[in-house]
Amino acid sequence: MCEPISITMGILSAVGAGASAIGQHQQQQDMVARSNAIAQQQYQQQLQINAYNDRVKGQAYEAQLNANAAAKNSYYRQLSANQVEANRAITAEQNKLQEQKQSASFQAQKNLAEAIQAQGAILSTGKVGQSFLLQAMDAQRQLGFEQAQIDATLYDAARANALAQEGVVLDQASANYAAWNNLPADPLSPEASFAPIKPINQRGPSGLALAGNLTSAVVGGVSTGISTYGSLESSGLID
Repeated sequence: MCEPISITMGILSAVGAGASAIGQHQQQQDMVARSNAIAQQQYQQQLQINAYNDRVKGQAYEAQLNANAAAKNSYYRQLSANQVEANRAITAEQNKLQEQKQSASFQAQKNLAEAIQAQGAILSTGKVGQSFLLQAMDAQRQLGFEQAQIDATLYDAARANALAQEGVVLDQASANYAAWNNLPADPLSPEASFAPIKPINQRGPSGLALAGNLTSAVVGGVSTGISTYGSLESSGLID
């Protein structure tokens, strides 16, 4: 009568061990699946973050390109304005020198006329002699002095004009250099974000392991039944 009891105990032990093995197997599968799902979600989030960052960097790069193009257009307009101003200043200096040349020419003609008039007045007296000759030569010498003074004035004016035009050219070059230095550097093309490492799904517990655990549970249950039966038999509770 005790033999069925021992068998029942063995079966219950086997069932309990099997249920425990199945539960552990399912729990391990759930943990692995959850871990894989979290890793995949983090991977997708990182992809989205990288895409957003790359889009922002691309927009910033495009804005820098537009700003750089606008700065270069402003630079070329500034060069043109500098050239116009330089041409105006040089023309003004040339006109100033030309006016001085014309004034000197008029003065030279006036001096020549006065010298001729002075000589004519001397000659009209009809005087002769050394003193008369010296008076005529003095008018000619005075004309030479006056012309030398005019020539020196024109030389100084031409020199000053050359220096002024050189200063205009240097000012233009300085303004051009300043405009160049104000140009922003060309923007560097942005690099794409490093791609995140794609997660590798972890493998869950093997079905063979579950089968082995179930087999061990059955064997263990049988062993429990046999052990229980042997204990009862040895104790004299059964014949």
